[in-house]
Amino acid sequence: MRVATAKQMAAIDRETIDGGVPGLELMERAGEQIAGAIRGLFPDLVPPARVLVVCGKGNNGGDGLVIARLLDGLGYAVSVLLLADAEQLSDDARANHARLPSAVTAVAAAKDAWAERIVELGRQADLVVDAVFGTGIKPPVQGAYEALFAALNRQPAPVVSVDIPSGVCGDTGAVEPVAVRAEATVTVGLPKAGLLLPPGRDHVGELAVVDIGFARDVCERHTKPWHYLRADEYRDLLPERSSTVHKYRCGRLLVIAGSRSYGGAAVLTGMGALRSGVGLVTMAVPQRLELPTRVGLPEALVAPLAETADGTIAPLTDPALAGLLEREHAVALGPGLGSDAATDQWAVAAATQLTVPLVVDADGLSAFGRLNTEPAFAASEVVLTPHPGELARLVEQTPAQLDRQRASVVGELAARWGVTLLLKGSPTVIGDPSGDVYFNPLGDDSLAHAGSGDVLTGLIGGLLAQGRSGRDAALLGAYLHALGGAIAASYGSRRSVLAREIAEGIGEAFSELEG
Repeated sequence: MRVATAKQMAAIDRETIDGGVPGLELMERAGEQIAGAIRGLFPDLVPPARVLVVCGKGNNGGDGLVIARLLDGLGYAVSVLLLADAEQLSDDARANHARLPSAVTAVAAAKDAWAERIVELGRQADLVVDAVFGTGIKPPVQGAYEALFAALNRQPAPVVSVDIPSGVCGDTGAVEPVAVRAEATVTVGLPKAGLLLPPGRDHVGELAVVDIGFARDVCERHTKPWHYLRADEYRDLLPERSSTVHKYRCGRLLVIAGSRSYGGAAVLTGMGALRSGVGLVTMAVPQRLELPTRVGLPEALVAPLAETADGTIAPLTDPALAGLLEREHAVALGPGLGSDAATDQWAVAAATQLTVPLVVDADGLSAFGRLNTEPAFAASEVVLTPHPGELARLVEQTPAQLDRQRASVVGELAARWGVTLLLKGSPTVIGDPSGDVYFNPLGDDSLAHAGSGDVLTGLIGGLLAQGRSGRDAALLGAYLHALGGAIAASYGSRRSVLAREIAEGIGEAFSELEG
């Protein structure tokens, strides 16, 4: 599905209303879908559980009033805290206020009492519904709203936000100085950019998207080609695999990685590759890494290569490289190669001349920057996996500049270079050669550890070797990698995850996605 800004979503809403669907009907659909989603997100919350709905004066508050009425009809004990008198509500919100059943306790509070009432009512609630602000809010949040959101974050009941956590900017994810921290967010129609971008994404909790009947052509007409995939869409990207398949039918990957200073990068790349489902992995490493690579990766083949004086891979002759590539279906190039000038020149020449599917990371990418060379490739399927610092060196920007416009920049560069470009970070953003952009829905600080990116490179390389396109290998690899990190953290803490544990978590990630 497309990703929308607040302005784009408002345009979709207007066109839908102008096309004959009354705003009051859209509000009813939204409330109905959100109420249903709440029950799915909180399965232990059963009637007569106590639900507090906090409603602002706009249409987000109107959605909250519909939710309150519908949850009451299902047997929940519902109360409503209004942040405005009934006559101050938007027209559609006021109509739904009038429809509240007598069993729903609805009270309006003055601004200076909002925070106090939230603390008081939150103690009596099993769930709080945040229906204060929608996506149109522009931080900073001030005055009584600042105190209100701080109080919402202090009260003990879990919070579910309607459309977006109140206080988060729907376009940029900006939070200033405070926004609601939700355990779950149910957004309407399309995911909003502010739900996916930091720091707003840290306020969202579990994200659910509900459909209220916006036409697909209307959504596409008003949005950029920015995409957010559901879990079942990632499942559809999995390579086909029968129970009778053998290793020679599952692809062969050549990993060219490592140096005297960065031997672990090669091993971690191999770990990611071996966990990808690929049939055979060959590790082409400097000669001094042959023994540790064989010990660390007994499942892989090892091809020791001549070294430079710095302990990096010495430039291979064309016949030597052709010999390594003879039966390979894809290549992963770059992790831990080091910064030797001769190795840089060879790596850039090899990357630009290879015709098999290729993933380039780390020093393989930095070599282009050090040689001031624009990325260009002969292969039809190429994936580049930089972090912001590596990409910044390629385009002569600062990492901070890239982060402020990561989706736009990734789409533009992927189209310019004719590659799939995966920019690591929060969130990981992937651009394909057509310029379309995809937001990875997963990923947290469990991935913020040395070697994590090497595991991702191997994983993507293995998926390429199994016949996935560059785009699909990057999308699926980023998703499984992030899920593997979350699985590794579930056995301890996100703070203490090791890169090798991310690789170990990939098997369980595959199982979860397959299921």
